[in-house]
Amino acid sequence: QATPASYTPVIVFMSDGSAGDAHTAAATFQAASANLFSRTTTNLELHVIAFGSACTTQLQQIANASPEGRLHLSADTAQLSNIFVNIAGGQDVAQVLQAEVGKRISDAIADRLAIEYSA
Repeated sequence: QATPASYTPVIVFMSDGSAGDAHTAAATFQAASANLFSRTTTNLELHVIAFGSACTTQLQQIANASPEGRLHLSADTAQLSNIFVNIAGGQDVAQVLQAEVGKRISDAIADRLAIEYSA
């Protein structure tokens, strides 16, 4: 099944950067980005999230593996939450998700009531 053209391929990679394997990770993401671009002319959107007292030099190397690579720094869970909201497209995403969850709950309740009523 083909991915719709309106979709953006995204990878979110979280690390403290202390594994010492930035070169290997960067090579893997660079190959994935090149493969994607050769098939779709779309760059891989790569978000590298550094948390804690991360080694940002290594993580920046990984982020640079894609033309659309970005390094985000997160010192705590509040910053991490904001990073995810921003990656997802801002506050609109939270509102859409909230509406979808509300709709699914409403549908489930309606189905349950219909089953109980017809029994």
